[in-house]
Amino acid sequence: MQLGIGYLPRRTGPDIWKKFDLAEIHDELAHVAALGFHAVRIPLFWHDFQPNADRIAAKTLDYFGQFLDAAADNGLRVNAGLWTGIWDGALWWPDWGVTPAPLPPHWPLLVNTVWTRWGRIRHPFSDERMIAARPLLVQELLSYYGDHPALQQVEPLPGFGRLAAAADRNRVIDWIAETVDLLQEAAPHCPASFLQAFDALEKPSAIWPSDIVQAGGEPALSIATFASDRRRLPLNARWIAFALDLASTLAAQPLSLYLAGLPTAPVGEASQARDGVFYANEEEAAAHLAQVMGIARQRQCPALWLWRWADIPEERWNVPPYDRPGWRRHTGLLRADGSEKKLVLALSETDDTQAFPRLELDPDAYRADPQRELPVLWAEYQAAVRGA
Repeated sequence: MQLGIGYLPRRTGPDIWKKFDLAEIHDELAHVAALGFHAVRIPLFWHDFQPNADRIAAKTLDYFGQFLDAAADNGLRVNAGLWTGIWDGALWWPDWGVTPAPLPPHWPLLVNTVWTRWGRIRHPFSDERMIAARPLLVQELLSYYGDHPALQQVEPLPGFGRLAAAADRNRVIDWIAETVDLLQEAAPHCPASFLQAFDALEKPSAIWPSDIVQAGGEPALSIATFASDRRRLPLNARWIAFALDLASTLAAQPLSLYLAGLPTAPVGEASQARDGVFYANEEEAAAHLAQVMGIARQRQCPALWLWRWADIPEERWNVPPYDRPGWRRHTGLLRADGSEKKLVLALSETDDTQAFPRLELDPDAYRADPQRELPVLWAEYQAAVRGA
């Protein structure tokens, strides 16, 4: 199983492509590799790489090449978040992809890194300008770096699942197939992954993992472990095993698992619930992570991805999107000062002691009425765990 982590530099953060610091990146990637990770996931913010619909930022493209070289130097592979997309709880969007509108956006919207409260995005699945702009970055990026030894996968439109929920299902499926074709033509050996949150699989109109497979892509599952089940009980490994089994059955293949965040309490403080979010103390968080790693191995996940490299330093708390208080400031494997949290202990202490039973379901019956099937399956699964 490949072990990966979401990466932005601790100091420069989302300004990585504006204030590119190769020395900082090289040092941190060496640390990532030393902890046993095999890969990093990096956002290619759309406005940084394609400042106009018909123009690519050559300097940013070169920075990405340097990033790939630094990853390769440290024995790491890279998943590139093409057309980012939703990252850290905000939708990062280029100004040429927004139209004035007297309605608020559907998501917290950053346009060229500035909060926008009045406007509407041009939808990537249906707007003619966005569709016409799509091939340019693919061709430029992959013509240079498609064969780079560090580039293992492209993730088109991070946040894909939430954006897809607001679009016509058939149009989204067509967009996936068209995008995969574009990517395969430019870089035949670089697969495309599409990340879905579990709640995107709770409606009959969902884009199913099998739809992504049939379109030529690789589906993956995102789960927020700090609010793990439908009653928002935190650190519930039982729910993670259940959700992974359900999504994998719908895909008819094992899925990579992405953990969408595990906020931790300050050093020395007890676990606490605050503003609807559970902040685990580092010992409890490490024990949970070790258990999740055991589940991922038992389920033969191709990869397990952790949330982020480092907590957000306080000096960045006045910069979007971190100026909005929230749990994303505290989900790093490192503390804000760069020291390692006790979470790193879980990386070498996988907990395989609890073997959760496998969920059995009829995928056709589930797809026909997920809102009825899901609570029934969950109740039956909990009973099976208690009886095991």
